[in-house]
Amino acid sequence: MSATTATRSPIAKREIVTIAALTLVALVLRVVGSNSGLWIDEIYSLVDFFRVPLGRMVTAFPRDNHHPLYSALAHLSIVAFGEAPWSIRLPAVLFGTATIPLLYGLGRHVGSRREALLAAALLAVSYHHIWFSQNARGYAMLAFFTVACTWALLRILEGGSRRLALVYGASAALGAYTHLTMVFIVAGHAAVCAVLLATPAGRAMWARNRNAILLAFVAAGLGAFLLYSPVLLQVQSFFTQRPSNLKGVSTTSWAMLETVRVLAMGFGAGNAALGAVVIAAAGALFCVGLASYARHNLVALAVFLAPIAVIFAGAAMARGTFYPRFLFALAGFAVLIGVRGVLVAADWAERRVRAGAREARSGRLGTAIMACAILLSCASLVKLYRLPKQDFVGAERHIVANRATGESVAVAGAAITAYREYLHHDWPQVKTAAELNGMRSNRAVWLVYTFPRYLARSAPEVMAIAKQECRDAPEFRGTLGDGDIVVCRLEPLR
Repeated sequence: MSATTATRSPIAKREIVTIAALTLVALVLRVVGSNSGLWIDEIYSLVDFFRVPLGRMVTAFPRDNHHPLYSALAHLSIVAFGEAPWSIRLPAVLFGTATIPLLYGLGRHVGSRREALLAAALLAVSYHHIWFSQNARGYAMLAFFTVACTWALLRILEGGSRRLALVYGASAALGAYTHLTMVFIVAGHAAVCAVLLATPAGRAMWARNRNAILLAFVAAGLGAFLLYSPVLLQVQSFFTQRPSNLKGVSTTSWAMLETVRVLAMGFGAGNAALGAVVIAAAGALFCVGLASYARHNLVALAVFLAPIAVIFAGAAMARGTFYPRFLFALAGFAVLIGVRGVLVAADWAERRVRAGAREARSGRLGTAIMACAILLSCASLVKLYRLPKQDFVGAERHIVANRATGESVAVAGAAITAYREYLHHDWPQVKTAAELNGMRSNRAVWLVYTFPRYLARSAPEVMAIAKQECRDAPEFRGTLGDGDIVVCRLEPLR
């Protein structure tokens, strides 16, 4: 069997045991480290949403940091287990783990058993997937629902049924209630279905499965409408009347560069040079995978990729900002395409070595390459477990241990919520040079800040002082890009 041969036979008992073991490994990897320090968006969500009563939570949409379904599950987890980092991350851990067998099912539907198993194994140990599976936000859940509705749609297009249509509708509606990016993903799926009408084969597919296709999208739209009905006008007002103040900062070009940086960090186990080499090789193999899907299963490729364009367009129209995490829901598809590229390229190389043999007999080269990729990904987890996402607690301990009597603490930018609402300090926030210099007129002041790129926009005078006087200040590192916590002791002005 070649790397591209889809497997439609019943799942054997040995497969079930293998995937169950792999899922258990994935669960352990996501549980370990899930009690580490929270990052700022998790803190915002905890303070503003997870702690409030369910009735108020589902009838208010103050901003897009609110992921309603995740917020409800995190609230229930707090009620059941108490408030702790691990408990508010528990829904992400569980849905992130559940994505592994789901991706195997999708991979088995569009490719071989070997391809599906290697893709599921790579996702199970993926630095980035584990990071989001330990993130108390809706992205791991969104990825789960994206894989589920993609699997259902491909099944519907091949032979629709009412049951599959309802699976698609429920997955899409729950995904949208988790994060509104799902609306763009469904729009991409709808676009693929519409384009099918332009080809004879597509029209025949439509004719056979029209009722199921229409039911799937109607169920998705109706389900999302009903779930959002208590806050529909608030959602509309937020996205049409409240432009983001980060529109000129979180740009598409920045997001693409940040994506490459984060991928290099994960693939290179913290070594930038190694990460760059792996990224370059992975990019080439990814292109091979794209070509193979285009040749053997163009419909699946279109369903995988169409949402990307819609997400870019939708983000630009909605708020004018873009973050790499907007594409995380499609990570499983990237893994499937990449694994396909590795196996196809390896099979080609084996045929060349075997002097023109029609097919690679063993597939050992491709499996060996993927085994190396999996081990490399495992190595990158050392940093993931060693550091929190943001080390607000470490910075707090440093200040408490080293601050002299009479010295005050000032917080700038996003860090204010972490220290006032989460860690319960009364440290004041400073936004101007006058405010900061007023505090240090006759005593030293400890300045704490994070995200200098954002601080330069919201409090440029404070950032200018920090650049000038905090060059050697200690930084408390985390795994979140640009999220290190800087603690700077500023001398009195006189």
